[in-house]
Amino acid sequence: MIRPAGIGDAAAIARVHVASWRSTYGAVLPGDFLDSLTQDAYTDRWRRFIAERSNLAYVVEEGQDPSANVVGFASGGRERAGETGYKGELYAIYLLESAQRRGYGRELVRAIVGGLRGMGIDDMIIWVMRDNGPARDFYERLGGAYVRTQPTTIGPATVEEVSYGWPSLADVRY
Repeated sequence: MIRPAGIGDAAAIARVHVASWRSTYGAVLPGDFLDSLTQDAYTDRWRRFIAERSNLAYVVEEGQDPSANVVGFASGGRERAGETGYKGELYAIYLLESAQRRGYGRELVRAIVGGLRGMGIDDMIIWVMRDNGPARDFYERLGGAYVRTQPTTIGPATVEEVSYGWPSLADVRY
């Protein structure tokens, strides 16, 4: 089930966030940096993010206990970096490894797109690490068009990010 995230979901989102970063970026980011990520720090961050009404956050859950069964999340809102041609942004989308390839990612993107439309936004951009091939393939299958590449610093590492854009949300292919 996909639903809007509430403040009470912050710890579950943080758990997924930290676990996903460790499983996804182990070959890209230094291990000691990934080991330093804590659920507590991310819980505080997610509480603040969700409390800000201009942000969008959705969770996907399996089973009966919502807080224990959050297996993924997505966040989005207004484009943050002044990228020309885009007013909306899919900030993040992460699923536990055990929840991947079940269609949850597409449904989380659909939720963000619906939220952006509700904000009066009709386009979207996403940034993804260049070396995250599975995520790049996912955005390309959804119809995202390459926009540009830029370096970014994450912890002690400088990596390349690639952006994909949808000039019209009607072009997102679920």
